[in-house]
Amino acid sequence: MKKSFLLVLCLVFAGFSGNLMAEPSALVTNPADIRFIELKEMAKFLEEDLDLGKGITEVVGKKVIDHRFRKAGMPDPVKEQVSYSMVVREMPVDQLNAAFILKGPVDNAKFLEFADKRYYRYFANLQKQNIEAKPKIPANTRISDKATRVYPFAFRDAEALISYFDDYTIIATVPRGDYSLISDIIKVLDGKAAMSQKQPARISFMTSFVPLAQERQEIKTFEGQHQGFVAKARSGFKKVTNKKAWAGEKKMTDLENNLKAAMSGVERFSYNVDAIGKDDGYAYDINMIFKCANAQEASRLRDLLLAWLASNSAKTLSDEDMVSFKSNKVSTNNDTCVFSVKLGSSAAEQYQFSSMIMTLMMQDRRFNRLFKS
Repeated sequence: MKKSFLLVLCLVFAGFSGNLMAEPSALVTNPADIRFIELKEMAKFLEEDLDLGKGITEVVGKKVIDHRFRKAGMPDPVKEQVSYSMVVREMPVDQLNAAFILKGPVDNAKFLEFADKRYYRYFANLQKQNIEAKPKIPANTRISDKATRVYPFAFRDAEALISYFDDYTIIATVPRGDYSLISDIIKVLDGKAAMSQKQPARISFMTSFVPLAQERQEIKTFEGQHQGFVAKARSGFKKVTNKKAWAGEKKMTDLENNLKAAMSGVERFSYNVDAIGKDDGYAYDINMIFKCANAQEASRLRDLLLAWLASNSAKTLSDEDMVSFKSNKVSTNNDTCVFSVKLGSSAAEQYQFSSMIMTLMMQDRRFNRLFKS
């Protein structure tokens, strides 16, 4: 369930910034403020933009992707009513208390089978990387009398869990044994606690982590993506932009290795999201904050991230994608490097940002292995 630290950063970034919609806010800090966002319109937009417009899904194969989601028990949001919400709670450094809630016809038996396989495969990968980690075993429990599957983290005193009842599926990361957030969410979903009449005008959330020694090793040894796959995949896309900007596989491999080395030395990572109410919904300020050993290391990380952004602009990004892509900014302040995104409140802008994120992820061999394994 727990991936390498670098992949966690990527998925958190994609999850928070790639799936938010204008109104209401999908991200809340108080379970009483939960609002479910329908996925149908976004799914239709992504299907049209990624598949019909760019041909991106042909990198793996649309039927393969659909089959993989169905095999994991996930419904098709274009064909069935599926919605989601996210609840997060600020915690001390090194603790995460966050829940992603799906509302819809999830096949929980298939989903748990998928989660178990990914969980055991993670420990097998640690062994291949020669990273010492005592194998853990998932366990079944009940939270507020709801069936729950618990997955202990490999290194941290934390758990991932899947709790399910009626048409709700809660996927969460919590401190070990602390299920208070999940209990509070269940009270709202069960109608035992009142839902607020209006969401706050501003919703803010921050979490911070100091990477453990094993996580630093994971980052350094995390499998590269630039080993023939990207160049091969790009040749099959219907629309390719900035061909001349492609640096070549060797340079891309060197860049990624240098970036992983710099990331493994980060002293602390923080993630901050501000949802700001506007006339037409919520806009989002998203910041990933890397505290480095000194100003020189912060500048080096900034330069590597900027080079990574420049290289990714050479991939299959449409003109509309490039507008979203340029909302990414990297800056430094003494020993701190900040990766920030400002996302407007319109659904169209947020849909396109989702498409841009997925366009880049679909070209990553590590991401695509989820569909081929």
